[in-house]
Amino acid sequence: MSLDAAMSIKTARKARLTGRGFRIRWILASAAGMAVAAAAARPLSYVVGEGVGGLLGEVPAEAAIGAVAGGGVLGGIALAQWLLLRRMVPWAGRWPVAGALAGANAAAAGFVAFKALSPAGYEAAGAVAAILCGLAAFLAAHWLVLRLHVSRAGWLAASSAGGFLLAAVVTTAAASVAGVEGGGALFATLFGALYGAVTVVALERLSVIEA
Repeated sequence: MSLDAAMSIKTARKARLTGRGFRIRWILASAAGMAVAAAAARPLSYVVGEGVGGLLGEVPAEAAIGAVAGGGVLGGIALAQWLLLRRMVPWAGRWPVAGALAGANAAAAGFVAFKALSPAGYEAAGAVAAILCGLAAFLAAHWLVLRLHVSRAGWLAASSAGGFLLAAVVTTAAASVAGVEGGGALFATLFGALYGAVTVVALERLSVIEA
């Protein structure tokens, strides 16, 4: 492939990943993916957790619940995003894998960290440990999947983790203000839209850098 042809391909990818139309479709796909994935992953996580708990105990059960729920919802969002990304970048097939593994690892690590400290009366420390351990697990898994295929895989992983944290904080706060539980379809849709808004900005920035 000639240099001019390669530059043309990169320019086309940049245009498609930075356009307003792509940004809107990405956010809508993320919201829909989260709504569908959450509806399926949450009930399944409790079924799996109950089975694991009966065999291995309470802490492994919490890890299993976190892995299925976290991996399911972020994998579902990433799969919906992949439908838009698949013809634009050569590493698109790894995007759902990165999302699913990052979500599973983060939730499992966070649940276990909180469960290990909260029974001893350290609820606040458990919450902090859950966030830190979950964040580290998210970054490690996301980066490992994309590191050989994306020039700034660590930055993209950090942006995705930031989107996850932002979406979690906003939906939790919104549910608290509304006086309802945050596990409904409306809050799942809001979570997906916020996560999508952050990740699409990250992709836009990545496309500018790589173009």
